[in-house]
Amino acid sequence: MAVKIVETHSLSPPPPPSGADQSLPLVYFDMIWLDFILTETLHFYPLKCSQSHFLNTILIHLKNSLSLALQHFYPLSSNIIFPLTPSAMPSTAPAALPLTVAISDADFAILISNSPKPSAEFHQFVPQLPPPLLHSSADIRFSPVAIQLTFFPNEGFCIGLTVHHAICDASTLSRFLRTWAAFNRGEDSDSDSIKNLLPSYSRDSIQDSNRLTVFRWNQIKKSKPTVSQTLPPPNFHKLLRATFKISDSQIKKLKSFAMIKNPSTFVAVCAHIWTTMARTDAAAEDANDEPYYLGSPVDCRRRLIPPLPDSYFGNCVMPLIAVSTRETLRGNGGFAAAVAAVVAAIEVVGKSTRVSEFFYNRSEIMSELVGKKAVWIVGSLRIDHYGADADFGWGEAVKYECIHTDYQGVVHLCKGREGGVEFGLSMEKDKMGIFADVFHKNLIFNSNL
Repeated sequence: MAVKIVETHSLSPPPPPSGADQSLPLVYFDMIWLDFILTETLHFYPLKCSQSHFLNTILIHLKNSLSLALQHFYPLSSNIIFPLTPSAMPSTAPAALPLTVAISDADFAILISNSPKPSAEFHQFVPQLPPPLLHSSADIRFSPVAIQLTFFPNEGFCIGLTVHHAICDASTLSRFLRTWAAFNRGEDSDSDSIKNLLPSYSRDSIQDSNRLTVFRWNQIKKSKPTVSQTLPPPNFHKLLRATFKISDSQIKKLKSFAMIKNPSTFVAVCAHIWTTMARTDAAAEDANDEPYYLGSPVDCRRRLIPPLPDSYFGNCVMPLIAVSTRETLRGNGGFAAAVAAVVAAIEVVGKSTRVSEFFYNRSEIMSELVGKKAVWIVGSLRIDHYGADADFGWGEAVKYECIHTDYQGVVHLCKGREGGVEFGLSMEKDKMGIFADVFHKNLIFNSNL
């Protein structure tokens, strides 16, 4: 299986229609991600055509529509500026987005299947960010986004994204992809579907922004940002990647065992994944009882005072952190205990003062989790990777993969392609088999929930 790079581009879109300033200040929600691993995602689409048709026709449309989308989402084709002078603050400046075009002879049907397959096979579809630039010793500048379009002749194509989390969260990125898809389908900038997706860049009313942004920057500026490709974990070549589904009827069944009234789908699904992980560890003879955490990003746009619009461009998330013990989670009643712990964590996040409290104390809070057992849920049930809005004109996506879940303990959650919920993860072969067995048995028989 080989990937051949056939084109590389630096895409600079026209100035935004509004004529607005194309620099964007980073605020405290963004700054915390400057030294975080890069996010890497793949969207697979069906496309039955020849290589020549793809390169000479389809690709031209994709590049033109991408330029139109970037005209509205201009920070994605910027440079992030990490200042090295004491008085400056991080921001963005206009630049170009790296775009790579590749051809692959990989088996498309295997890649889009849910069954376990080697994680290593997927990294060749992930684009590389260009190296950072030292700009007159005053700052470090680096691209926040790179895109790779990989074509599988007569089968389909893949959109691979490498994104520096400091530029935006998954909600913003989803809006960008849907805007790109809408332009590629031939929709006009004045259409309601595109207008409803366009971003808001206002930074004026972010809760406690003046104090918190300076406070966080004073803590972060001594650390250099993450500016290169995320390195795979040491056991990279031993990992398998698989996707699991939970149907609507199975979710309803899980909720009936929650011991609380009307738990959300998010609560029920997270509790099931968490207890399955705990029981997988026990079966793998990693059974010492200790605190066991579950973390997940929570969109804060509607939680702030005043709330921000859903279209706010950038990052606006903080973590939900639930805690139990491995012994509790793997025992009888473990599912109900997990539900209660997740609900309690949501109540904490929901407090109006929690955002400021968390960001003032983030370093201390997160340091307490270092070296501790935890399941990290990424993604969102509000984001639909498979719906008609993300159709580029040749059919809806047939597979979504979150590649940075190769860091074990991370699970990607999203709406299912055929209803319900799906999640993807990476594990070593033996542990993946145990996880799948425990996961399916608990769903079918509700044993030991």
